[in-house]
Amino acid sequence: MPPKTDRLIRIMKSTVLVFVFGLVPVGTATAQTNRDYHQPLSQNSPPGKAAEWMNYLRQYDPTWRQPLSVEVAGGGQLEVFSGSNRPVAGAATPALVAASVGHVYRLRIGNMPGFPGTEIYPSIELLDRLHPPQGRENEFPIPIIITAQDVRTALSGQLVTRVIYLEQPQIAQDLDPLRREIPQSVLPSDNLLQEADRLGRPMAIIRIGGRRPTAGSSLSFFGTGGGVEIRQAATEPKAAGPAVVQAGRTVIP
Repeated sequence: MPPKTDRLIRIMKSTVLVFVFGLVPVGTATAQTNRDYHQPLSQNSPPGKAAEWMNYLRQYDPTWRQPLSVEVAGGGQLEVFSGSNRPVAGAATPALVAASVGHVYRLRIGNMPGFPGTEIYPSIELLDRLHPPQGRENEFPIPIIITAQDVRTALSGQLVTRVIYLEQPQIAQDLDPLRREIPQSVLPSDNLLQEADRLGRPMAIIRIGGRRPTAGSSLSFFGTGGGVEIRQAATEPKAAGPAVVQAGRTVIP
């Protein structure tokens, strides 16, 4: 898919873990639009399982890093964990984080002016990569947007789960749906991994909740050990257009 047609759509759902995924080669989403098939993964699959399967099927180059543009409403300080309880990278937001595909990462976000004295620990499950022109990778980051409402939801003990996927060019939307006031909606009973694959190519699963590390937390809480680095953001990033599909919330016990 030419980089100029790259448009990212985000599917969002709170707590019921509504995210979408498809175990198919790149470029086959269009052929599946009108075809039913069995999707073995769903929103109830364990975190990291989708990335593990994708990494096994596609054998991603472990030395290649997919840029992620991490943005927090009002700003904040970001630290990235990858398989260790010590952060491997950090920066003020907005930040450009480059990470290995097929892995899970844990973030710590604090020093948020709108939420003084609080921290949240979202995770990123990186499923796939973009294919920009060589040398221009930083111009096409996957956007990871954390809103003020996301922070409030996490601090209240609830979970927001989103899937970012690459939209099919023939159904791409002209407006930037990421900041639309009225999101699209889906049913909690749907298999949203299958639905996202029908609409495009899933890229990442974002989970934003109230879970925090403790002295007894296993290293798996901090991710699966993929490579991470902080990069200098491009002056004018080209990736745009994540859309939101939203469903109801439930409180995590």
